[in-house]
Amino acid sequence: MKGYRSMKLQSLSHHAASSIALLALALSAFVLPAHAELDIAEVTSERDVTAWLVEDPTDPMVVISFAFLGGTSQDPEGKEGMTDLMTSLLNEGAGDLDSSAFQQRFYETGADLSFRSSRELVAGTIRMLADETEEPLELLKLALTEPRFDEAPFTREQSVAISRVRAEANDPDDQGQRALMAALYGDHPLGRQATVESLQEITRDDLASLHEKTFARSDLFIGAVGNIDQERLATILDEVFGDLPAEADPADVPPPDINFGKKVVQTYDRPQSSIQMVYPAVGAKDAEIYTASLIAEMLGGSGLVSRLFEALREERGLTYSAGAYLDSAPEWGDLTVNFSTRGDQTEQAIDAAQQVIEEFATDGPSQEELDGAKQYSIGSYAISQLSSTSAIARTLVGLQRLGRGRDYLERRVELFDAVTVEDVQDLARQMFSVEPTTLIVGPVEDGDQ
Repeated sequence: MKGYRSMKLQSLSHHAASSIALLALALSAFVLPAHAELDIAEVTSERDVTAWLVEDPTDPMVVISFAFLGGTSQDPEGKEGMTDLMTSLLNEGAGDLDSSAFQQRFYETGADLSFRSSRELVAGTIRMLADETEEPLELLKLALTEPRFDEAPFTREQSVAISRVRAEANDPDDQGQRALMAALYGDHPLGRQATVESLQEITRDDLASLHEKTFARSDLFIGAVGNIDQERLATILDEVFGDLPAEADPADVPPPDINFGKKVVQTYDRPQSSIQMVYPAVGAKDAEIYTASLIAEMLGGSGLVSRLFEALREERGLTYSAGAYLDSAPEWGDLTVNFSTRGDQTEQAIDAAQQVIEEFATDGPSQEELDGAKQYSIGSYAISQLSSTSAIARTLVGLQRLGRGRDYLERRVELFDAVTVEDVQDLARQMFSVEPTTLIVGPVEDGDQ
């Protein structure tokens, strides 16, 4: 996710330093067993703010994660980068506290506050010791409801963003990714990236307006984990989030019409070519998302089963690694195959990858392959999504965003287990019947253009 901001330690009292040491210890100590079950409660405050809670009286800390619908897809044309810039300034002064005063007060609490933005969300997380929540939550409320967007931090963060864009102009992989996004998504907001010019067009009033439209209770998801009970959480929900406007006012951004069958070449003189091949997939709310996830895992996932790795590295020696990953928004998705190879082997490697994919779509997986992918997908969830208090809090937010239900962690195993070889074969034939959009970054041989 872009736009990540985290409080950094500058000067601390002895009390604050001790608090941060305890906080770090608590963050590192929590590890959930792979098959542990979570007791998720739904808490609704008097002002109708809702959160999911995993209560743990033995945990010395409390973590609250939250997200508002919006994200970088809300950036207006010609002002790309606006959401990331707004997010970077949320802890740079609020209420009657300028940037220095706000951050100094927060440092002294020993808590940690971060904000981040993605294409669909503006999100944040606060981590606090359970017996020292009052002041961190007071400051969080100010950041959410009364950000200042003062001239000095605005100018600084705008300059940082512009410098980042200029640096990316000299990176062939960054430029290739920009070209790929433009090819895939065209004029859709996802196809437009921040430029020096778009960042220079953004004003402080733009950020204030975007904040007002985005930060509202109607499009808010909250997850809380740690040493906090339902009654206390309900009070916090009203204290921190209750004064936000009732209704958000986002721009209507439809799903993109993704352009497949294109070839994007970013020429760069280096020994290796990096290749991405993007195919259609399904959205995260689609019933076939579990089938699509298993397809990605069997083709090039992180487990022991990977057809692309076996074919491109072990059998042909064309690459050191090959992967496939699923990128699914709620209503749409795509699957990307990626690998690197020697520049003069680029076309050979692409042909080999396409052959593997075509064979998978035609013949489907073996039952042994599918069982292995299921086992890995089910078991790895706890490691990737439930490995810490903070990870659990973020996962609670994500489950609400997708409408999964509080019983999802129990149902998830059944949903994967229900996928059959025939299900995989049917969806694979649909996905891979489409010519991918391919990105090549590296040396260009004759015929690659």
